[in-house]
Amino acid sequence: MRSFESIAIIAAGISATFAQTIELGTPKNGENFFPGQEVTAQVIQPESMASCIQVGIALAINNCANDICPAPADALGSVLYAGSWTPENHQVGGSYQNFTVTLPSYLAEGPAIFTLTHLCLLGAAPYPFLEYRNATVNIVV
Repeated sequence: MRSFESIAIIAAGISATFAQTIELGTPKNGENFFPGQEVTAQVIQPESMASCIQVGIALAINNCANDICPAPADALGSVLYAGSWTPENHQVGGSYQNFTVTLPSYLAEGPAIFTLTHLCLLGAAPYPFLEYRNATVNIVV
């Protein structure tokens, strides 16, 4: 029985690795932004062995209270973009698309979480796959 548990854990890890279908190229952790600033977000689609039918993405930002950022699955905050994406192949190893978004003018000073949310239909017998990538940025005034 122990062997079956080990195989199941390894299979789950491999599945999760192949299921990583996006990356947030920018912004990066620790970047400083001003309320109302235009920001370029880069959404990367690395080469993957997984078949993924794209449904869409959302870009959002949320202030962190007392240096604790909310989990993206609980609250995205202010949605900056929601819709389709069409990454173009620019480099070996994957494709990407840049989005220029404007941060809300009412963001409070301090840490904030910039979140990329991605939904696709994954696999040969597709199932919905939702994932988040984020960067903790600083709002300065």
